[in-house]
Amino acid sequence: MITATPLPQLKELRDLYGGLVGRDCTVERVNDLMTPETKPGVIVATYVSNRAQVEAVVAVDVSLGAYLGAAIGLMPPAPAKDAVADGALSDVLLENVGEVLNVTAALFNAEGAPHLKLAEVFDSTRGALPGGPVSFLRSTGRRVDASVEIAGYGGGALTVVLR
Repeated sequence: MITATPLPQLKELRDLYGGLVGRDCTVERVNDLMTPETKPGVIVATYVSNRAQVEAVVAVDVSLGAYLGAAIGLMPPAPAKDAVADGALSDVLLENVGEVLNVTAALFNAEGAPHLKLAEVFDSTRGALPGGPVSFLRSTGRRVDASVEIAGYGGGALTVVLR
């Protein structure tokens, strides 16, 4: 029986990110929707099914992107703090957070659900986001908006939106 792609639970997000970076993480639901209008600097990943259709979008703000990128790369917190102050990720931090977003696809791949894989990662500080991801972020349907804190680094906003 085919089921819909599952919306990740907060505990699943905490366990995945904590395991990836080897640090305690806290993940809490927030009521603030992350959209291009509410967060001008976001890193957005799109996930596609085997039909090449976007089924999910995950967005992190620059702050969370910087801290996840630094923590998974075993970098000290200072470069991430500099990126947060600058409002943009370095190439290394962007590549590292891209790896985190790639592994995030595992949360969507439940038995019976369509298999999703990372398609693209966009950085809105380097250019306008395409219309598809923007539409997802503006959706109020199947989504979770959360704050994520990485022990010893810092945190920021995360949004997961499903078709």
